[in-house]
Amino acid sequence: MKTMKYLFVSAMLMGFSMAANAQTGTAADVDAVKQLVKNKPADYDKQLKAYTKANKKNADNLVAIGRALYEASDYTNATAFANAAFSAKKNFVPAFNLLGDIASVSEEDGGKAASYYEQAIYFDPKDPDAYRKYATVYRKVSIDGAVAKLEDLRVQRPDYPVDALIAHINYLSMKYSAAMEAYANVPDGQMTPQNYAEYAFSGYISKKYDKTLAITQKGLKAYPNNTTLTRLALYSATEQEDFATARQYADILFNKIDKDSVKINAKDHLYFGRALEGDSIFDKAVDEFQKGLTLAEDNDTKAQFYESLSDTYKGMKDFPNAIAQYDNYLGALKEVDATAFAGKPSLYMSWARILQGDEQKATFQKADQMFGELMEKYPGTEEFGNYQRARINANIDPTMTEGLAKPYFEKLVELITAREELDNTDKNRLENSYRYLMAYEVTITKDKEKALEYAKKVLELRPEDESVQRIIDVLSK
Repeated sequence: MKTMKYLFVSAMLMGFSMAANAQTGTAADVDAVKQLVKNKPADYDKQLKAYTKANKKNADNLVAIGRALYEASDYTNATAFANAAFSAKKNFVPAFNLLGDIASVSEEDGGKAASYYEQAIYFDPKDPDAYRKYATVYRKVSIDGAVAKLEDLRVQRPDYPVDALIAHINYLSMKYSAAMEAYANVPDGQMTPQNYAEYAFSGYISKKYDKTLAITQKGLKAYPNNTTLTRLALYSATEQEDFATARQYADILFNKIDKDSVKINAKDHLYFGRALEGDSIFDKAVDEFQKGLTLAEDNDTKAQFYESLSDTYKGMKDFPNAIAQYDNYLGALKEVDATAFAGKPSLYMSWARILQGDEQKATFQKADQMFGELMEKYPGTEEFGNYQRARINANIDPTMTEGLAKPYFEKLVELITAREELDNTDKNRLENSYRYLMAYEVTITKDKEKALEYAKKVLELRPEDESVQRIIDVLSK
């Protein structure tokens, strides 16, 4: 009796063993296929078929092999292994996910990919991978639909960091404000370096530099010396004109992060140079801009360096170099608009103010000539051009004996008063024009009536100005 009992138990154990061994293939097969894909021998397809046969009951292995093929861009064989996995295990969720990945990449068919991910979700509603993949492809159709799917995941998996996924999907879709809102809901302990980087970049691209700096500083406490966060801290602090803080992060980026994990780019030099320039460390700023220029690969980037070099030389009051670099800036632009063109005569004006005598006059005259060219080249700049020429000629002829500024101020009055509504800039220019014309009539023509007329116009613009009222009182006698 005991013998029969032992035989029965032995048979049961053997049955369990046979069931356990029904799954074929081993982890070594996956590694072997990865090596096969790498070497691509002449009998590549034949060997792959052997691995299909050897693993025909091992769904996990079949999908793992299929994913190795997918990553090697062998989409045909990857599809075959994914489908083979269904023979080993009906409705195997990882196989649906793999087929979705293949459809998304090889066929660029987001709808087909989404349908595979939908099936994965149906058969395993708690699998976050399928939701993430679905949202990634479906965001191109509807970002709201993608987010709604992730909200379904929140219901199934309240423990999962869904807000981080929603933020990431919005980030990929360049919905940066929405990304920031979602990342603000993610607990600090769940934030990864990538999360912080996307959160900070969303703030930077949205020009919310104060918020970006705060995000990078929080991220760097959790992940010290992270290259991306340090870089964005440098950029945002510079934009905030917190130049001392910017230089601290530049020092970390350039000197304290392992050189194997950071590749300094042109923009890094640009922002570091601007931080140095902002703190009037001009010589070092020039060095950074020159270094960055050697890394600049396109004219748009070069233009930024030339403009920054010009600004730095202007800060040094080295106007010949400032103008030379500004010429480089104009030459690098695809199209020189009125604002860019006006920058050069403005430099001549600044230069003239620190000169004396004939040099000053000649430099002012150069600026005057260029503002004349501005009005000829760019319709709509007449008011700005006349105002600048009026200011320049008032400097060339400070005693007004030649009346050089008079025609420009008169033209300015004509242009501004032709409009029904005036802003503060208009009123300031009009006031300056009336004051000059009033002084000219008093000093040069001795025409009290005209002077009184201009004085009253000034008072209309500045009724609280007691000095103008006194002038009116004197001229009215």
